[in-house]
This record gives sequence, C-alpha cells and structure tokens, in this order.
Amino acid sequence: MMRTIRKKMKIVLILMVAFFVISFFYGFGKYKSNQSQNQNIGNYLAEVNGTTITYNQWLKTFQNAVSRYDNNTLSSMDQPAINSLKNNILKQMINSELLLQQATQDKIKITGDEINVEIDKVKENFSSPEEFTNVLKTNNLTINQLKEDIKRNLMITHVLDDAKSQVNITDDELKEYFNKNEESFFEPEKVHARHILVETEEEALNIIRQLKEGIVDFAELAKEKSIGPSAENGGDLGFFTKGQMVKEFEDVAFALQPGEISDAVKTQFGFHVIKCEEKKDEHQPTFEESKEQINNFLKYQKENEIITKLISDLNENADVVINYDFESDNPDSSSEESQTIELTDEQTTVEVENDSDTTDSSTSE
Repeated sequence: MMRTIRKKMKIVLILMVAFFVISFFYGFGKYKSNQSQNQNIGNYLAEVNGTTITYNQWLKTFQNAVSRYDNNTLSSMDQPAINSLKNNILKQMINSELLLQQATQDKIKITGDEINVEIDKVKENFSSPEEFTNVLKTNNLTINQLKEDIKRNLMITHVLDDAKSQVNITDDELKEYFNKNEESFFEPEKVHARHILVETEEEALNIIRQLKEGIVDFAELAKEKSIGPSAENGGDLGFFTKGQMVKEFEDVAFALQPGEISDAVKTQFGFHVIKCEEKKDEHQPTFEESKEQINNFLKYQKENEIITKLISDLNENADVVINYDFESDNPDSSSEESQTIELTDEQTTVEVENDSDTTDSSTSE
C-alpha cells in the first residue's frame, strides 16, 4: 500500500511541477534538432490574453520535454502519440503563461538572491563552471536569459504555493482513510539481498571460495564479476517480497539468514551467488505508524485538486486562442519505428542518440 501511495504521490508531483512549471535549462545534449527554414505552421501557435507563444518557443520546450524520455519510449511512439504530446506541451505552455500572468497580477516580486540560489542549483548539475558556460553558449542562452527564465518559474511557483497553502488535512480524515484501507497497509515478509550473476557454475563456485576465504568484499566482487544490471551497485537488489523474483532465486534468498552466503543457484539467467543483508518479518502497521505517509498522500492529492481547479478557472476566464492543432497532422497509419522520428511536416527532426542502457533489467536480474 505504501508503495502505491508513493507512486501516486510521484504522479501528482509530476502533474503539479513538471507540467505546469516549464523549465528550459535541463536535459540539453541528448537530442539534436534539424529545423527547416520553411515553417507552414505560422509564427504564433497560441495567444494568451494577447501574449503570443511562438513556434520557436514551443520547439525549445518540446525538445526539452522529449529529452526526458528514454530511447525505448521514444521508439515505441507512433506519429499520433507524438502529435498528442506536441499538443500537450503547447497546452502546458499556455497554462504556464496563465500562471505567470496571475503572478504579475498578484504583484509577486522575486529578489536577486532568490534567483542566484536557483542559479547555484543549476550549476551543481555541471562538473565545472566552464562546462556550465559552454552549455549556455551551445544553446545560444545568456546568463541574463537564464535568470529571466528562473524568475518566471519562481513567480509561477509562488502562485502554486499560495494555492497549496489552502490545503488542510484533519486527524479525522487521516483516521477515516486508514480505517477504510487498513488491510492494504499490510507489509509482507521482505529480504534485502545482493547477488553476483555469472554464466557458469564453475565461476560461481570460485566466487564462493573467495568469499568464504575472506579474500574479497562481496560488493566489490559483484562490481567486478557480475553480469547482472545490479553489478554497478555492488549487486544490491534492495528489499523485495515473495513473487518479485524467479522462484529458484527467491526460495534461496528467503531461506538465508542475515550475513549468510548461498551456494551456487541456477536460474534462467545463469548462476547466482546470493548474500542476505537483512530480513524484515511481515507487519501490520498501526495508524500512528502510517499517519505521516497518509498525511503526505492526502496532502498532495488535495494540492493536485486545488491546482487543477486553479488552472481550469484561469483558462475559463482567459482569452486563449490556439492557432494550430498538431493532431491534424496525424497520418492514416503509423510510420515504421526508426531512430529518427519525424515530428511535423518536414519541419523538425529529433535524432535520438543511442546511449541508453539496453541491459535487461528484470527484477530477477
């Protein structure tokens, strides 16, 4: 149940932040754009109370949004899905402009110190000041333009925070939610394990010998020898419950005691050497144990509702003109999958660099 709540909270946060506050400066470098000189869409895609959203503004925001998708997701998207995404990005830009206009109407002021704090956070994403400066140059962006972009986002954030401050969760609401969902809070037995996956039994037995002789550390040996996706994390699989791993692996992992190392375990993936780090017995949390997580969930849920209403009210009372519907470009049939996705009528092409990790990340690893 707690995993479900955390997942829902994450979705809510994405809706409230990523979709309403459009930030321009993240995700550079993974995608390259080739733009035709001839744009038949026109200069203005939309107008919001007289303020225009241009094609170039939309294009930059779209490219940034696409950079957040992994290659597998992008390659599975057909043209109608891409066109729907384009429309959604435009709508999000309209919502952001409405929030910015509301912030201006509310006379929200942003100080230079607030902007500088955010600039410092941006710089933390780069290995050096030179890299930060080079990225600015590469994207034809000056530090003053970046500061202006941050200022707008901070103004929008103030409007959202003011709306969220209206949310209040009572103890009665918390208890009611817990009583209705008490069974869902049950936590089954869990085990925290590491493993080293190799191709042959001989390799596994040799690893077990080294571990028993105390020659090497399990995590370091996993980084060196394991062929599983968890190798870079020292073979750490975290906590898992029954049913999440293949049966052969699971049966051994749950039978081990903390600190104990298994014999060679054969599965469809190869031969595993498993180490039990920690075990947790099944547990039925009390209301007091669950109270904080329930509060966070209901709080974010209510915040999402109030922001959704705010956005809806702003749209209803605004003069919004959308000059182009990307879904009018939908073909009769989806084009075949390719590493190059045609975005519009020969206007823009997004080339996805083949740098994703294609290793099978099955839970059984």
